Amino acid sequence: MQRIFTLLFASLLFISLNAQQQAKRYLLLEHFTNTRCGICANSNPGFYNTIAGYEGDYHHIAYHPSVPYSNCIFYQANTEENSARANYYTIFGTPRVFFNGTNGVSGGQVSASMLEDRIGQTSPLAIQVRETGNSNRQVEVEVFSVDNPPVGDLRLFVAVVEKEIQYNAPNGETLHHDVFRDMLTDKDGDPITLSAAGGSVVASFNFAVQSGWQENEVYVLAFVQDYSTKEVFNSGTRFDPVINSTGEELGGTMRLYPNPAMEEAVVEFPNVVTGVLAVRNGFGQTVLTQKAAGQRKARLDVQGLPAGAYWVSFESEKGHWVKPLFKR
Repeated sequence: MQRIFTLLFASLLFISLNAQQQAKRYLLLEHFTNTRCGICANSNPGFYNTIAGYEGDYHHIAYHPSVPYSNCIFYQANTEENSARANYYTIFGTPRVFFNGTNGVSGGQVSASMLEDRIGQTSPLAIQVRETGNSNRQVEVEVFSVDNPPVGDLRLFVAVVEKEIQYNAPNGETLHHDVFRDMLTDKDGDPITLSAAGGSVVASFNFAVQSGWQENEVYVLAFVQDYSTKEVFNSGTRFDPVINSTGEELGGTMRLYPNPAMEEAVVEFPNVVTGVLAVRNGFGQTVLTQKAAGQRKARLDVQGLPAGAYWVSFESEKGHWVKPLFKR
């Protein structure tokens, strides 16, 4: 699978967030299971029933290690990266669940009280995932530092996940949730340098939906983890509420289309505005600037830009707006 990784640094996106000093911390449930494991078949339904009552407060991902059976179909689909996460957590048996990287317990032991003890916490980081495309996806993962960021051996993990798979497994399970398919970062994560408080960094990826995956079920899950302590500081998917980088004074949502663009991109403002549009590449270099003076629409000639991911920003006295643009 082809992977392209780019970081845009905080100088590109130094924005003011409409939030408190801390962000909502999603509970990341890393679930190790196996389609030939009888104990998993007995434990997983109760686990899924327990977490169902907390939808919107957690992210779940199911890895399939080689234990107890290496001929598990989902393990065989990606042996290296399933094994990498299992080895990282020293998984000797399944099912096993880790809460934000720590406190691993048997899947059958996960209780409502365990979830409630961990839900409602905050984080100095917020993660926004944006996806465009169908069989060929473009992904932007933006990590906001809403407060002083943590320090340590911080790494970004970006996983491709299949939300639901109907499969009559040997252990009797028929519906499989949030199945891990591929890691867009390195299997051990990509080192990430976080912005100072008030800024953000962005990672860009491309991937193709593989044969055997259901295109409409595929999504991306991203999280930041201290590789030494195993603590996960926050996680995000495209299903989460949007972290808006548009100032309220701008009055409404701006549109950027078509996206991806080939020759021209149109920025449509909610009101007549005056300000400066800028297009920056993945290295933070400004490749195009254009003034908007009393306009509702501005057209950007991007025909001469190389294919790739860019950021379009608009600066005015009333606020600051940023949106990703993909050039074909």
